[in-house]
Amino acid sequence: MLNLGLPAGGEFLLMFVYMAVIYSVISSFGAAAQAGFGLGTRIMQAVFLPALAIAFAVPALGGQNMGARKADRVRQTIRAALLIEGGIMVLLTVACQVHAVGFLRPFTDDAAVIAVGVQFLEIVSWNFVFSGVAFVCSGMFQALGNTWPALFSTATRLVTFVFPVLWLSRQPGFEIVQVWYLSVATLTLQGVISLVLLRLQMRATLEDMPAVAP
Repeated sequence: MLNLGLPAGGEFLLMFVYMAVIYSVISSFGAAAQAGFGLGTRIMQAVFLPALAIAFAVPALGGQNMGARKADRVRQTIRAALLIEGGIMVLLTVACQVHAVGFLRPFTDDAAVIAVGVQFLEIVSWNFVFSGVAFVCSGMFQALGNTWPALFSTATRLVTFVFPVLWLSRQPGFEIVQVWYLSVATLTLQGVISLVLLRLQMRATLEDMPAVAP
């Protein structure tokens, strides 16, 4: 239980550190910037609920087929989850690109907060698909009985984001938009790493299973 639970819990701890660093580096831009980021983040978490529903189903479906030793169905689970998750995330990306302000106006009429929130959603929405990939891979690692690769991929994002953003925040001409673009780049990298690690884990775990279980 600890071997599975500790890495999964560690992912949330690393996400806390990630958020704390962002709030710290954008504090110099004032309260409106922090409020815009906070509101944009909450909206992003809310619109992610359909995608998270798919990701949370992956450990149950994948684990069931793992227990039944049906390697083909395990592979079908990950393929179906990635396709569905990708489709949802593409729709959410389009929605944020077309009308991000519509998500924000019900919660505030402060122009400065809305401006930061819109900019945040429009930029970070470009990594929604890779966010979905990371969600699905994390769930599949649970199904395969090894959550350490998910923790590793999250840690790589933390390392590739925290040190560069702290360095950027101390440079002349630092702008808040640089934080959002760096976030997109590092999450894209995390998604790629998660896919590679999942492929390796599936190969190691499923190679002894029959292609079609009796």
